[in-house]
Amino acid sequence: MKIGITGGIGSGKSYVCQRLVARGYEVYDCDSAAKRLMRTSSDIRQQLTALIGPDTYVNDQLNKAAVARFLLISEENAKAIDAIVHPAVFRDFEASGMKWMESAILYESGAYRLVDKTIVVTAPEEVRIQRVMQRDGISREKVLEWMARQLPQEEVRRRADFEIVNDGEADIDKQIEEIINNKITNNKYHKQMKETILAIAGKPGLYKLVSRGKNNLIVEALDATHRRQPAFATDRITSLNDIAMFTETDDVPLMTVLDNMKNLESGQKAGINEKKASGKELQEYFTKVLPEWDRDRVQNSHIKKLISWYNILIENGITDFKEETEETKEEASE
Repeated sequence: MKIGITGGIGSGKSYVCQRLVARGYEVYDCDSAAKRLMRTSSDIRQQLTALIGPDTYVNDQLNKAAVARFLLISEENAKAIDAIVHPAVFRDFEASGMKWMESAILYESGAYRLVDKTIVVTAPEEVRIQRVMQRDGISREKVLEWMARQLPQEEVRRRADFEIVNDGEADIDKQIEEIINNKITNNKYHKQMKETILAIAGKPGLYKLVSRGKNNLIVEALDATHRRQPAFATDRITSLNDIAMFTETDDVPLMTVLDNMKNLESGQKAGINEKKASGKELQEYFTKVLPEWDRDRVQNSHIKKLISWYNILIENGITDFKEETEETKEEASE
């Protein structure tokens, strides 16, 4: 299982990673890797030079001033550099064999798709401000400016699977121990997570269960709006854990089908556009996912919905579809 660690400026995520290293875990630092690859990768050097200009590298060293000038021109320029550097970092992480990743922009960069679970390191805003002011010797206004450029801490907390509070008082090692030994390897946690992802008849997309009322549920759309709304029994609400796909023999749990898709796509989004694909293309794709599918009972609309759901889950960092991971099985047998 791969774990991503993130947190806003001043949260102390690097300190948490140091504590992990002290426990014997190797942690891949995306920021350091990006700087290293920009210096050493001939492919990146060529692409950056073509993008920024001949003064990108001076005396075989990255010209930070030239890069800064290019970045300040527009947001599109920053995205163009990211499009070169981020994929290289992702490939480097996967080649490293490491299980832990530290990234300040885990969600913004898309790096969360490379890991199975995510941890956010948090701290009160004032604590974060004071830490950065003392560390970097800059003004409060500058710190606030930097913080405004990042995803809000509450947003990252909402997306993450686990949280480590680093407010200067909470026991960091105890929290790490709890997450590693009780939560990440707890199959009951995975099952509960899957049971809270819901489909609602007649409504597109998927929803996450937020809370239960006396006569309804409060659900949150797993899309860019994250809109919350009530759902009632008459809405025909179904947990993804309770859905299966028809085959020529036994029905196959949806989670197994989703895991097949994940393996086919190497953990990335589906390589087919369900909205534009023909019926033949949809069926050929699904045959790769579930060769024994029942061609009489599974319709093209079902395949389209499956692909859409899979992409939604991947986009939201929900990638652990198996009831029990191989790691958990091995640990249980020891």
